[in-house]
Amino acid sequence: MEAIIKKLILSVLVLGLFLHSSKTIEAEEDFSNTTYWTDLCTGSLPLTAEEKGKCQEFMNYMSSQSTTLKDRIAEIDSQREAISQDIAYYGQLVRNYQADADALNGQIADLNGQIAVKEKEIEALQAKIEATQEQIGEAEEKIRIRMVTAQETMRLNQYLDVIMGAKSFNDFIRIANGVSDITNYDKEVMKDLADMIEQLDLDKIKLQEEEEKLAVSRNEVITKQNEILAMKYQAEVVEQEYQKKAAELVALGNKYAADIEAIQAAMKEIEEKLNEVTAAAGWTYPVASGFIHPGAGTWHYASGGLHLGADFVANRGTALLAVGNGVILNSVNGCGDGYLGNGCVGPGGTWGGGNQIDALFKINGGLYAVKYSHMLINTPIAKGTVVHAGDVVGQVGMSGNATGPHSHIEIYYLGSADNFTNYAQNWNGDLSFGCNWYSAALSHICESNGNQAPCRVRPESVFGG
Repeated sequence: MEAIIKKLILSVLVLGLFLHSSKTIEAEEDFSNTTYWTDLCTGSLPLTAEEKGKCQEFMNYMSSQSTTLKDRIAEIDSQREAISQDIAYYGQLVRNYQADADALNGQIADLNGQIAVKEKEIEALQAKIEATQEQIGEAEEKIRIRMVTAQETMRLNQYLDVIMGAKSFNDFIRIANGVSDITNYDKEVMKDLADMIEQLDLDKIKLQEEEEKLAVSRNEVITKQNEILAMKYQAEVVEQEYQKKAAELVALGNKYAADIEAIQAAMKEIEEKLNEVTAAAGWTYPVASGFIHPGAGTWHYASGGLHLGADFVANRGTALLAVGNGVILNSVNGCGDGYLGNGCVGPGGTWGGGNQIDALFKINGGLYAVKYSHMLINTPIAKGTVVHAGDVVGQVGMSGNATGPHSHIEIYYLGSADNFTNYAQNWNGDLSFGCNWYSAALSHICESNGNQAPCRVRPESVFGG
C-alpha cells in the first residue's frame, strides 16, 4: 500500500512539473521563423501596440543570440548625443535605410530560395542513404544466412568462426573473399555489397558537406537579418532624437503667411460669399480613409518630443476633406516628396510642412482654423476658395518633414462663429493663430485653459483615436 501511495505522489509531482513547464513554453513567443519576424518588424507598415511589443521581444531575442547585434545596438545608443547634434547627417542615414534594407531583403530572399533547394537536395540524399542502408542490411543478412546454411556442403567450417568474428562488415568481406571455397556467385554478391558500402560512405561525406553549406547559408541569412534590425533600430533612434528637436525647428521657421495684404484683399472681394457661409452641424473626418498614427498623436510623440497636431496616415493621393464650411486662407505648394529633416515649404508656410493649407471653418457655434500639412504636390486648393464640409481640399502626400504618406493636422479654436467674416478679412497671417510655437504653445491648450480663445484643440478629441 505504501508503495502505491508513493507512486501516486510521484505521478502528481511529475504532472505538476509538466503543467508548469507547458505554461512556461506557451507564454513564450516562438521567434524561430526569423524571416517572418524580421519582415514584420522592419517593414514600412504601421504596427499595432501588441506587434510593437512583440518586435521589441524579437529584437531582444536576436540580440541575445548574437553578440555582434548586441554590440551594434549598444553602439547606436551611445551615439544619441551625436545624433541630436547632427540631425542632417543621421537623417541621410535614415533616408538610405529603406533602400539598403530592400537590397538586403532581396539578398535574403535569394538565400532562402537557395536554402529551400538545398534542403530538398539534402532530403533526397538522406532518403537515398537510408534506402542504401536498408539494402545493405538485407544483403548482409542474406549472406550470413547463406554461409551458415552452406556449412554442411561447403568446406567453410574451419573458416566460419573467423569470418563471422570480423569486427566490421568490411572485414567480413575482406576475409570471406580470401576463402577459396566461396562460390563465384557469392563473391560477386559481396563485391556488389562492397560497392554499395563504398557509395554509402561517399554519400555520407557529401551529406555532411551539403549540411555544412546549408549551415553557412542559414548563418548568412541571420547575419543579414541582424544587419537590417540594427539599421532599423538606428532609424528609430534618429527619428526619436529628431522628434525632440522638430517642434523647435518649426518654431524657428516661417511663422507668418506671405503677402498677407493680398490675402486680405482676396477675402474682401469674396465678402458676399463669406457672409453666405453657414455653420456646419458637426465635424467631418479630414481624410477619406485613414487613421491617426498611435505614436504621433497630439502634444507629444510616443518618444517624448513635442508634437502640436495629429498625424493622419493614409495612402498617397487619398482625398483630404474640409472638416466644416469655410474658406481657404492660405495655400502653399511646390515641394516634392520629403524626408526626415526636410524643411521644404513654399513662401508663407510652416517650416517642414511641405505643401499645406490653412482654412477657416464655421462648425456648430465655433470659429476654427485648421492646418493641413504634407500634401501631395499641386493638390492644395487655392486660397480664397469657399468650401463646404466634405469638399476635397487636397491629397495626402509626404512633402516636407515626412517619412511616409500622411497629413499632419492642427486645429485652433478662435472664438464665436459670428466673427467668421471679420476674422477672414483681417487675419494677420500668424500661422499659429495666436497660439504660439514650441513649448509656449502648451500654454494655449483648450483642454487646459477652459476653451479660452485662441487655443489649440486636440484633434483626437474631435475625431477619436
